[in-house]
Amino acid sequence: MEPGTTLPDKLLSRISIAKAEIDRFHEVRIISHYDADGISSAGVLCNALLRAGKRFHATMTKSLTNDLISEMAEGCDLLILSDMGSSHLDSLEGLPCKVIVLDHHAPPRDSEKVVHVNPHLAGIDGMTSGSASAVCMLLAAEMDERNWDLLGIAFAGIAGDRQAIRGLSGLNQWLFEEGLKRNVVEVRPGSMLPEGELLSGLVGSTDPYVIGVSGSPQGAKALLEEAGVPLNARAEDIDETQRMKLSSLLALKLTAQGTPVVTLDEVVHERYHFPRWGMSADAFASLLNACGRSNHEGVGLALALGDEEAMKHARALRQEYVDEVQASLLRVIGKGITKGENIQYFLNENLGLSGILSGVTMQYFGDRDKPTLALADTGNEIKVSSRGTFELLDQGVDLAAALRESAQKVGGVGGGHRIASGATVPRGREKEFLDLVDKMVGEQKAQKKDAA
Repeated sequence: MEPGTTLPDKLLSRISIAKAEIDRFHEVRIISHYDADGISSAGVLCNALLRAGKRFHATMTKSLTNDLISEMAEGCDLLILSDMGSSHLDSLEGLPCKVIVLDHHAPPRDSEKVVHVNPHLAGIDGMTSGSASAVCMLLAAEMDERNWDLLGIAFAGIAGDRQAIRGLSGLNQWLFEEGLKRNVVEVRPGSMLPEGELLSGLVGSTDPYVIGVSGSPQGAKALLEEAGVPLNARAEDIDETQRMKLSSLLALKLTAQGTPVVTLDEVVHERYHFPRWGMSADAFASLLNACGRSNHEGVGLALALGDEEAMKHARALRQEYVDEVQASLLRVIGKGITKGENIQYFLNENLGLSGILSGVTMQYFGDRDKPTLALADTGNEIKVSSRGTFELLDQGVDLAAALRESAQKVGGVGGGHRIASGATVPRGREKEFLDLVDKMVGEQKAQKKDAA
């Protein structure tokens, strides 16, 4: 959308209804997802509720079950679910308390009993143009003008769900424009280079993931020396000639490992910097994501609430998380990726890393023509995470449908976004599941081609 973005009345009216319900209650129970978007959603809500004089109890979870819904709703008058809930309307409608759902996953239907706020219901694509944290930010802004200083938290969720890599649109764009008017956000040009200290940033980088540099102090030092950049330099301290030389060397390495131009363009997307936090949305997202993926969601929420000790803890968790991710990526590269006719997959030993491993593989060294699946064996079942690309979506690929339908056929469950989805299937039936996904992705591409 062009500057001067407007929001659909249907979305705004739902937000107004949600605000009116919050005004009626003194205590609120919150359930949110555990990733960067989920934690930032909870962070925006909790900050807004504190300012409104409300008491709250927040819980972050990896998945929503009927048992968890019943447990969390017990004894509460108002239950808010963020970054989840749209696919559990049947269970939520049966609760004795008032329920608000602030989600962005494609909903199977709407609800008259639940206050259901979802961009999809108003014609905005929640996969690309409105994260859950953006929905929560819209609600917070409706509750109090002062809450615009929470925009940095919301943008961490937008960045965490990679909704800014091709430019902002929809609800995200509207929030950005309003934030600019209030001077709470700054736009900075994109760069191939990491923020802050270049050596540690290059070694710790997974986006971009540069084989021989990411996770390799020796490789990063050699790269800096080749570019004529001091080993102790910060990104903001080097001159334009050094910046261009280092960026060019990184681009050459990425191209050599098979990274396409479209991914290089995504790497250098505009950065959204928030002076209040002294960091970009991407950096903030990396902290929250590390907290969630290491089972320290509470640290991430405390960080969003402004706790200084939580910031220190989150930085340490991010370092541990990056180390684990890079070690796992080296194992993926070493063991190789199994390719089917229409998909590619690998086995992953660390369940909590499946999402990022499949994403990095898809973006930086896998086959861009085939969605990537990571499989983790829990002992009782197989957990699957999948990632695609926008180019694959243009070819008709819908991973949410492919994983959901294929999992159901083998006695499992699945779903998510078209570009990023997950599934749980019975142990021993994973080969059958993979064959079904492979076949369905091929059929999706064929249907799109035939319709063109």
